[in-house]
Amino acid sequence: MSVKIITSDIVLQGIFLGLVAAVLAVAYNKLVIGKFVKALIKAEAVHPAFAKSFDQLNVKKTFMLSYALRSRGTLRKLVFELDDETRKGYFYIPEDKLYRAGRLYGGKDVDVLMVAAVLIVLFIFFAVVLMYMPVIWDQVSSITGIIG
Repeated sequence: MSVKIITSDIVLQGIFLGLVAAVLAVAYNKLVIGKFVKALIKAEAVHPAFAKSFDQLNVKKTFMLSYALRSRGTLRKLVFELDDETRKGYFYIPEDKLYRAGRLYGGKDVDVLMVAAVLIVLFIFFAVVLMYMPVIWDQVSSITGIIG
């Protein structure tokens, strides 16, 4: 049985992957779900009588948005769908949920270029840190005398 040693490189790579996952999650919330929620808020769909469809909101119904709107999804705690047969696919956000919806999915707009720029900066930062890690450890060990 071999033992895998956890090195600083592995830890930094894990941190990098975690940050990339976090950036992608924020991008998903802002670009996919946020666009839909903002459109509902802007259209003042705050009551079943004012519920709107995707077409009325000028929002494309994508697989990702459909998945977010599944019956047990987090988004369905804020966005409600009409149950009647004549207006299936019409959504609204009750007034008591507006503040929370705005806080979770509103805010500043995010675009694909911004997400790409953040990912590139993260990649460059972690590449530089990984390349210079031996130099950093040597400096730390020479100062403290406890490493290495």
